[in-house]
Parts: sequence; C-alpha cells; structure tokens
Amino acid sequence: MQVKDLRGDHVFAIPVAGQATASTADEFVAMVAPFDMTITRVKWVPTTAVTANGTNYFTLTLRNRTTGAGTALPAQRSYAATNSVAFAAEDMTLSGTEAALNVAAGDVLTVEKLVTGTGLAMPDGTVQIFARGN
Repeated sequence: MQVKDLRGDHVFAIPVAGQATASTADEFVAMVAPFDMTITRVKWVPTTAVTANGTNYFTLTLRNRTTGAGTALPAQRSYAATNSVAFAAEDMTLSGTEAALNVAAGDVLTVEKLVTGTGLAMPDGTVQIFARGN
C-alpha cells in the first residue's frame, strides 16, 4: 500500500511568506505533487487580520504551474469584500472547473499573490491543501 492509496483526504500544510509591499505581486513554490490527486478543499490561515478593500486588494491563489501552462487555478481567496481574522482558518473558493482540481504526479503547485489597484499587504500564513489520491 502507498500513501496515495489511504482513504480520505491527505493534508499538505504550506507555510507562506507574507508580502508587506501592497503593490507587489509574488509567488511561492508550494509543492511538487507526490502522486495523482484531486484537490477537495483548500484553507488559508493568515497570521494577522486582513481588512478587505473593494478597490485595492490582493487575491491569494493556488496555481498549478504545470497543467495548462500555469493557467489552472484550483483555489483562490480575494480580499475585495471579506475580512480575515488572525489565526482563523478559512476556506478558499475552489474552482468550479473539475479539471482544475485534478493534479498529476510531478505537477508544481504555487501560492500566488495577485494585486488589483494599488494592492494590499499580505501577511504570513499557511495554506492547507486537502487532496485525495487518484
């Protein structure tokens, strides 16, 4: 039996460095997928509170850099409308496209800060990826 054969979700905790410069987009390597998997849930746990801004904000994304030349976004969290509380885990929005949730062994997943307007500072935190082996 291999790890991918175990029933239920596997959880991968990814520490994410913050980006204090509001207008700077950034990207961090999260993991190389150890086996074929389907992402079932993604959580974000910021170390400080974030106050949303409808004009100047950031969007935290989980991106598959291998599949579709980096266009697949399995999950994202925008700070255009909803605040975050420090150390409170919250669900990121999963893609409605099933193919975006499928990850092949060897695919590189990243966590990316995208900026809208003049942006918003992003705190350190942890992204938790929940996935089932295929």
